[in-house]
Amino acid sequence: MIDCKYILVNYCAKFQKRSVFCKVLKDTLGGKNTLREYVEWKIALLRDTNRTMRDMFPLMFSETNNIMCESTDGYRVHKTTYGESLQRVHIKTAKLIRLLEGIPLASPVGLYMENSLDWIEYFWAILQAGYKPLLMNMRLDDATLEGVIRELNVQAVISQDKAFSVRNLHAADIAEMGKPEIAPDPDVFADEVFLMSSNSSNHLKVCGYTGERFYWQVCNSAKILQMGRSIQKHYEGNLKQLTILPFYHIFGLAAVYLWFCFFSRTLVFLRDLNPKTILSTVKKHKVTHIFAVPVLWERLYQSAMREIRSRGEKTYGKFTHGMHLAEKLNAVPPLGKLFSKLAFREVRDNIFGPSVQCMINGGGAISAEAMKFINSIGYHLVNGYGMTEIGITSVELSEKTKQIVLGSVGKPFSSVEYSLNAENELLVRGNCLASEIYQDGVWRKLSADEWFNTQDLFTERNGDYYIDGRTDDLIVCSNGENLNPNLVEPLLTADGIEQVCLIPAENVSGKAVLLCKVKRFANRDALLAVRKNLTEKIRTLRLDGVISGIVFTSTPLLEADDFKLNRKKIRRRFQAGAFRLIDLSEDSRAMEEEDRELAKEVAQILAAALDRSADEITPDTDFFLDLGGSSLDYFAAMTNIQNEYGVPFLAADGTGAATVREIVTYIKANA
Repeated sequence: MIDCKYILVNYCAKFQKRSVFCKVLKDTLGGKNTLREYVEWKIALLRDTNRTMRDMFPLMFSETNNIMCESTDGYRVHKTTYGESLQRVHIKTAKLIRLLEGIPLASPVGLYMENSLDWIEYFWAILQAGYKPLLMNMRLDDATLEGVIRELNVQAVISQDKAFSVRNLHAADIAEMGKPEIAPDPDVFADEVFLMSSNSSNHLKVCGYTGERFYWQVCNSAKILQMGRSIQKHYEGNLKQLTILPFYHIFGLAAVYLWFCFFSRTLVFLRDLNPKTILSTVKKHKVTHIFAVPVLWERLYQSAMREIRSRGEKTYGKFTHGMHLAEKLNAVPPLGKLFSKLAFREVRDNIFGPSVQCMINGGGAISAEAMKFINSIGYHLVNGYGMTEIGITSVELSEKTKQIVLGSVGKPFSSVEYSLNAENELLVRGNCLASEIYQDGVWRKLSADEWFNTQDLFTERNGDYYIDGRTDDLIVCSNGENLNPNLVEPLLTADGIEQVCLIPAENVSGKAVLLCKVKRFANRDALLAVRKNLTEKIRTLRLDGVISGIVFTSTPLLEADDFKLNRKKIRRRFQAGAFRLIDLSEDSRAMEEEDRELAKEVAQILAAALDRSADEITPDTDFFLDLGGSSLDYFAAMTNIQNEYGVPFLAADGTGAATVREIVTYIKANA
């Protein structure tokens, strides 16, 4: 019998809870009844000004009681309101006026910091003090940064503790300084911000944005907040954006900070970028929005699939069947979404949990497999597009999974126009582009009517735009045709390969080399099978006259500071011998060296679990008999082995794998 009383009580409880969350949201809307009303009202306030950074400043902090940011020290959650932060901006401004004495107003002042509340406050304090912030790209080397400092005549840099060749203002020293009794002059409020390009094209640029250009960026966000259902979704009355993207990058500055803080939503800061920290922070703070670059989504996908496979063939089979069913049901969007929410709840719980409502990928393409996986398990991940020179100019706004997984970056925002030239390069013009660009010693003004060539290759279908790669990545073949790595690489994958990159062959005109990143300590026989598989694919695609070789490496294609594949950089590293290549002609010394390296790493992990020195552990030292390890010690060590090398968990009794040599053999067989 149906328990009607239970159903009624449960429904009433849910309705009451939803009413509480609606009140939480309404209390953050500046007295407006709905998010749409609030967004329109806030944009109108800025529209009716001169649209300068000075005009934007008070509106960025106007809802003084709203929570601006949250962070955790591992124990407690710390919250700061917009009003509290505004007061600190004024204090920092007074200090900077004193500290920057002697430097001409309207000069650039460097800001070299990781994402933090301090970063935001110094950003506005520099402007309010009458100077133009130069947002220094922390991924660039010191020589490049010093070159920009010299060329732009930067006379001061604010940082945590970094020393440059100009006046250094360190955050700790500024914090200890007493507040001068100085009132900022509103007439000197600066109206330009400088951003550095990521150097992915090997031609460093500095782009200047005025308040007017940022106004149009904010207008773009207002439109997508009104048009995109997922991007406007709150969770328990809150919208919380994870600050994983650096604010010194246009994606982080515009799409994370300006888009959401102009409308007084909440930022969540990370202690570090460790994957475990990211996952725990999302769950602890109930983050709703995550905007990130491809590397995060690819690692998330690979980690999740590794976990699913480790649970056995039966579990993996059920998951695969569920994914196929979800794909079919996506033809009826409401049914597909409902199925994904119910069928893959456990998968989501092991990733970000239920709070995440919208995710945007930018800065490069992600694999079709990763895009399909993340959307099929019940999350909403779409592609966006932008550049340092043009700002953020489009994002996929469809709610249909079937459309999203095609990989479109959507339609251009209302403030910009797109056009494709004869070479299918994307041209962009509009009000939200940079106002000026500095390159090779020359400043160039950029008018809203001028077409900017992105040199990104695109296809347009039904008004939606799909990125196909970059012009400077094309490999000119000996037959005169262009080989587009971005289109070919996804076709050249195989089990055992983590990533591939097509680069021009050295000293062979019109040919390409397929560089394959494989798992560390890969088995030689397995790699021979992979090479055979790839060779057959290359012949089937009729690329055997173009691709002259397949090369395996255990060296990551992306370096620590890379957030997307930079083929020119990889080519330079390859030519410089920076990759450890695997010789399959015989069991070479390189493979043996990797075995020794792996053995050394395993010994260090075992030593850490036992609080011993790794020097005490030989390849054949028994964890239990010789070292006196317990099952609990072994469990701790094997947890680290599993996390580090992505292998299934070893039994706590140590059967068959109690020595370094045995564990190395196990890793090589299962990685």
